[in-house]
Amino acid sequence: MADHTRCGDYLVERVPIEEERQKLETEDVYTARITAQQTSRILQFASKSFPKLDGIEHVKRVRREAHESGDTLLVILCQCKMLDRDQLSARIRDTEWAALDIAVSKVPATPPYTKDQFDRWKAVWPVAYRPLVKLKQALFSADEKEYVHQCLRLAEELCKQCDMAGGRSVAAVIGNPQARRVVAQAIDATTVSGNPLRHAVMCCIAQVADYEVAREARMTQSQTPKLDATGPESNAAAPLKRAHSPCGAAEIDDRSGYLCEGMDVFSSREPCVMCTMALVHSRIGRLFFLDSNSGGGISQYSMHSHRQLNHHFACFKCTRAEDRASES
Repeated sequence: MADHTRCGDYLVERVPIEEERQKLETEDVYTARITAQQTSRILQFASKSFPKLDGIEHVKRVRREAHESGDTLLVILCQCKMLDRDQLSARIRDTEWAALDIAVSKVPATPPYTKDQFDRWKAVWPVAYRPLVKLKQALFSADEKEYVHQCLRLAEELCKQCDMAGGRSVAAVIGNPQARRVVAQAIDATTVSGNPLRHAVMCCIAQVADYEVAREARMTQSQTPKLDATGPESNAAAPLKRAHSPCGAAEIDDRSGYLCEGMDVFSSREPCVMCTMALVHSRIGRLFFLDSNSGGGISQYSMHSHRQLNHHFACFKCTRAEDRASES
């Protein structure tokens, strides 16, 4: 993982997304060897006579290569999955291209998302390289580094309470990145409650949900017309008073949409699959975790960037800088 930064006592490293981990896979295409002067005409013919390229728009249509008789071009006619060889031959029969030197070539089946992928992909066939915006290096301001440091330290301190409570040593914190303050915190309560769903992350999300329910109730009450001796009086325009979250931390900003939209989650342990999916549904912005979990939602399924899920978030693996120094 190349993207990392120091946040107080912790080294924070971005977890690669699914696209960065993809291996080189190829697809077969029909190619024809032509001269440079034939390029425009063959491309016009291919666009009218063959199926449009599907799913390999990142592949460049023409490749230059050295040949015995001088430099020539290889041009892609169509994908092999679209037509068999007999169908292809039938489409060029009785045309000026009937004598084309046609072969089957391999091209990268997926676009490259990293510089390393681009270097390997283009060795097979020329491809376009457009890095994803979400792969930009994570930059943290000095204030944000301190905020991350404090939240991670709180998660570790909460873990100590788990031993006293007789539960699993897992704790979680939810923070507001704009206000840089904690809005929920919880320890694992599966053992003490007997409820297998009361993981630390789930308890934190429940705190935010309880707060939102209470806030909606106060909003409804504040908009209800009141009667006094002089007649009806509406205080709907009065500013809504904000109560503190159940853990006594800072207020959650007014917002619409999903429950934890844009929030940061700090966990002492990589969330399990259930908790990670809950974070996806809650639309968090970032996840920071300390201890890895081989069966976790990130390590096992890359759920922070899984293509079949409709929300993605940035994920960071955190280690104590002193631990990293001792390992090296």
